[in-house]
Amino acid sequence: MRKTIDLNGTWAFKMDPTKSGEMDSWHQGLPPGLEVNVPHIWQREGGELVHYTGAAWYEKVISIDKPDPDKKLFIHFGAVDYEAIIWINGRYVGRHEGGFTPFSFDITDKLNQTGEQRVVLRVFDPQDNAEIPIGKQGSWYTRVSGIWQDVWLEEKPELFIENIHVTPSIDKEEAEVTVTLSNIPSEPMLVDITCATYPDNVPMGSSIQVTLSNKQTTCVFPMKGADLWSPDHPALYQLVAKIRGGDMNSAVFGMRQVSFQDGTLYLNHQPLYIRGALDQAYYPDTIYSAPSDEYIINEINEAKNMGLNMLRKHIKIEIPRYLYWADRMGMLIWAEPPNYIKWTKQATKRFEQDLEAMIERDYNHPSIIIWSLYNEEWGLEWTLSKDNEKQTHVYDLYERTKRIDSSRLICDNSGWIHVKTDVNDYHRYFTLPEQKNEWEHDLDSFIIGHNEANFVTGYQSRNEPVIVSEFGMWGLPSVKRMKEHYGGEPWWFLNQGDETHSEDYKSPKTADSHFDKFGLNKIFKDFEDLAETSRKRMFRGVKSLIQEMRKREGLTGYVVTEFTDVEWETNGWLDYLRQPKFLAEEMQSFNGEVAVIADISKRNAWSGENITVDLILSNHSNRPLKGDVTWEIPGTSLQGTLPVDVNGDPVIRIEQPIQFTVPHMDRPELKEIHIQFSESDGTKWGVYEELMFAPAVSQFNYRFWPVSLSIEIVDALERRGATAVESIDEADIVFTSEWSAEVEQGARDGKTVLFFAEAGDDIDEKGFFSFKELPPAESWQRTSSMQSVDTTFFGDLPLRKEMGWEMEGIYPDYVVPFSNYSKAGGRTVYMFGNSQYAENSDLLGIYFEGWLGQMGGTFIRQKVGTGTVYVTTWKLLQTLKTNPLTEHLIQQIVRG
Repeated sequence: MRKTIDLNGTWAFKMDPTKSGEMDSWHQGLPPGLEVNVPHIWQREGGELVHYTGAAWYEKVISIDKPDPDKKLFIHFGAVDYEAIIWINGRYVGRHEGGFTPFSFDITDKLNQTGEQRVVLRVFDPQDNAEIPIGKQGSWYTRVSGIWQDVWLEEKPELFIENIHVTPSIDKEEAEVTVTLSNIPSEPMLVDITCATYPDNVPMGSSIQVTLSNKQTTCVFPMKGADLWSPDHPALYQLVAKIRGGDMNSAVFGMRQVSFQDGTLYLNHQPLYIRGALDQAYYPDTIYSAPSDEYIINEINEAKNMGLNMLRKHIKIEIPRYLYWADRMGMLIWAEPPNYIKWTKQATKRFEQDLEAMIERDYNHPSIIIWSLYNEEWGLEWTLSKDNEKQTHVYDLYERTKRIDSSRLICDNSGWIHVKTDVNDYHRYFTLPEQKNEWEHDLDSFIIGHNEANFVTGYQSRNEPVIVSEFGMWGLPSVKRMKEHYGGEPWWFLNQGDETHSEDYKSPKTADSHFDKFGLNKIFKDFEDLAETSRKRMFRGVKSLIQEMRKREGLTGYVVTEFTDVEWETNGWLDYLRQPKFLAEEMQSFNGEVAVIADISKRNAWSGENITVDLILSNHSNRPLKGDVTWEIPGTSLQGTLPVDVNGDPVIRIEQPIQFTVPHMDRPELKEIHIQFSESDGTKWGVYEELMFAPAVSQFNYRFWPVSLSIEIVDALERRGATAVESIDEADIVFTSEWSAEVEQGARDGKTVLFFAEAGDDIDEKGFFSFKELPPAESWQRTSSMQSVDTTFFGDLPLRKEMGWEMEGIYPDYVVPFSNYSKAGGRTVYMFGNSQYAENSDLLGIYFEGWLGQMGGTFIRQKVGTGTVYVTTWKLLQTLKTNPLTEHLIQQIVRG
């Protein structure tokens, strides 16, 4: 075994804002500064260091002797961000550039013979970092600078084994072993190679002997009868290479194979369905490195408990210990290097060096099954589809990476248009329940139905597996718990990203001023109540997004955004403190190996309506399923049992549906249908879905003056007992879809007006009411949103404060904007909101995004003259004939 000395721990630290340290000979000894603990990210120190960029110095004095003449002493750094220059005892050793990957230097000749040895490091992290691989640090979240991974000394012989790469072949039951030496040996050397299970060290076959004559030698080690590595059975082996009379090194690996064919992803020749989460691997205290092995183990256990089998390590080269535990515990990894921003030769060179260094370091990890090259064209400046130079670059980089490592899949440009790839993946952000129809259309007409369109013109799909590798919704965390953890407000409550992330909804500070100002304190007890409610909405939305994917053939899996919250971005299934937002068994109901999916003909139904529920089994187990489905609707007598005996296909529609007639209801009520599939061996998979049953309104019994309403709407209201009158003077209430001078005057004269403003800016006459259209299609920003309602105004009507499936079809396309906003087009246009609504109106329906930013109204009550005006963008006219809740809402508004 090689002798190692741990250099983690206490170091001296000094900022150098004027870059004068080298001129002032700091490499020979630092002036007084801070005492810090390495691994060290200087932003963790707080204060001015949170935003400090430029040069800083580290120093550690150790007491060791120079090694024997036949030995060398190397200093190793796991990672230093960004540039590192090293001196030993004032003597220059070397320079390294790159913030994520390891490097080392031979320091033997720089050592004093005995006694103290002074290690000095100058770190430089430039403020203008557009041409270095950074990922999201400093652009979205807190920046990372300094010696942020381990430091150690290692004694090695003159000729040593630099590394061992193992490439498994499960078909041949062997492993290809490549041994790389530090130099070409002066004469052939014999190396003994052995293998044993890891970590329990049970020998695997006999040793082999190989002659090393070159710097790199490849041989084959037999692995007959070896266990295959998989998430369910993460079998590992350790291969040891020992030069006779010389150095020894080892590599831990797994016997596994990943491939694709005809749109299906395979692991060890078995179909593999990805249930993954994007993981940015930021941490509340240590920022960019996990605090401990226990922390990592707990994270992976949480992921598995929630049904996840993969983590996509997002534009960050993950720390080695995380990958070690992913191997041990059976968590698949999709690895991705950090991006740069500006497309230059210098930037691409740095990026390619990081990519190759990542593969070199992490080659043996069986958990890694996919390498990404780019994410969403970051660094390619979003012109890949029309830039031939960049297309050639991506194509060549794919080919080069495949030559380096042919044992894994490669994704060329995750989420966006592809050139050449092994994974045809998509980043698509929809908000459910509001955008259910749009999400279904996107899946059927684009992602699955037209996936060849996801390639640059001139490049063709090879029928790669299709994966939705980003989607998701937000759910706010407990700020109380966050402040308790930090002993006050954390630094990132003021967004640490660049100016492109300065929007109000991305700043936790926004919530402080907007909660009371816009009347959310009348809907929720406090912010903690609002946050808990937003997590319910997040659960409902993510569940529905995943169910829609799982009930379709043609998808190989999905990767939700994201595993944990990161500072202000709160779409994690765990919050930033790694507290689960939902119970694990709740997540398993739609994210488990087997999921029962209910395709409901109508969630909101009138008494007496006949309802059909088609059942789908999403089966990721590759085994036949046999058992019974039982179902019930608590609070009613409705229940039943269906037999199940199906093959191991991934998507199975059960032949016999659930059918029932909605029972008599005295008033509208929220209901749930509970469905459970019990396998013959006792394994149970359950799910529940929201329903709403309602009687028809017996008598509207009021007179209304219709303005700009269709004949069909007037007839529908009259069939329910209302009476349309010829003049405003005869009316109890005015129903209008336009704001005319006559309508306004009626309000001033004391009439009640219900302004159906669901058409928003398409309304011909809308007075001084202005509307903001919500993004009608895919929108990352909209997934942070929540629509809330003051349920007290609507009496005993079954409305959830966060608005659930009971509002299907009613959700608005427009809001009345309270905050200023921007509108994308040929150029970005900046629009104005009107925050005075908070002062002169009752806000009964409120829309917000993220941390209570981008505020708007969906249901507003105003006094106009001596009358009352209700302005709503809820789609009440569109759903009067389809959603039974609508007529009850109108009835309640009339009653006031």
